[in-house]
Amino acid sequence: MLAVFDLDETLIRGDSSQLFTYFLRHQGIDTTADAEARDEAFMAAYHAGEMDLQDYMEFSLAPLRGWSRAQLEDLVSQFVEQEIAPRVLPVGRSKVEWHKAQGHEVLIISATGEHLVQPIARHLGIGEGIGVQVQWQQDNLAGTIGPRRPFRDGKVTALDQWLARRDIAPQPVWFYSDSHNDLPLLNHVDHPVAVNPDPVLRAHAQAHDWPIYMDEPAPL
Repeated sequence: MLAVFDLDETLIRGDSSQLFTYFLRHQGIDTTADAEARDEAFMAAYHAGEMDLQDYMEFSLAPLRGWSRAQLEDLVSQFVEQEIAPRVLPVGRSKVEWHKAQGHEVLIISATGEHLVQPIARHLGIGEGIGVQVQWQQDNLAGTIGPRRPFRDGKVTALDQWLARRDIAPQPVWFYSDSHNDLPLLNHVDHPVAVNPDPVLRAHAQAHDWPIYMDEPAPL
């Protein structure tokens, strides 16, 4: 049996890619004048279901182009400790722990870059995280992305490819998400679950009698 989780607003509060771009600016790594405005525009497109994933990933990777794996891993480790650790959401964490207690496999599939998804998954005690494939040239970050792009229908493809590599077909499969962008995978699994859903997903979940879980708002 397998439990699949989205990452942003499902397991952590906020968008990990956007948080990372903020982190790069605060660290003085990204000094592009219009970076914040472009980032906001990309996020608005994402929420509207219209984001161009390749454009966004190349924008977010640009300040790190040419960095070595070791440099990037050190930077992401700082980011996870400083920005992600305080944002872990109770409902998502409790569902992860419940599935692990049942002996189920747990997996993250996210439209965030794999350079962030995999370390965050480890921090959350999840064995594997699948994100957007980033490309390398002689162990240096190329700033481009590969064919694995788990966004919208791409999440279904990513899950099917993961299952095919392992030559297993676990039944049942759960998927937890907050976003209407994940409706293709939510409709694909045995047990779709809405966590902190956006309005479109909430309406869909209510219409189809899917479970809905909400975290309490963060204290002011």
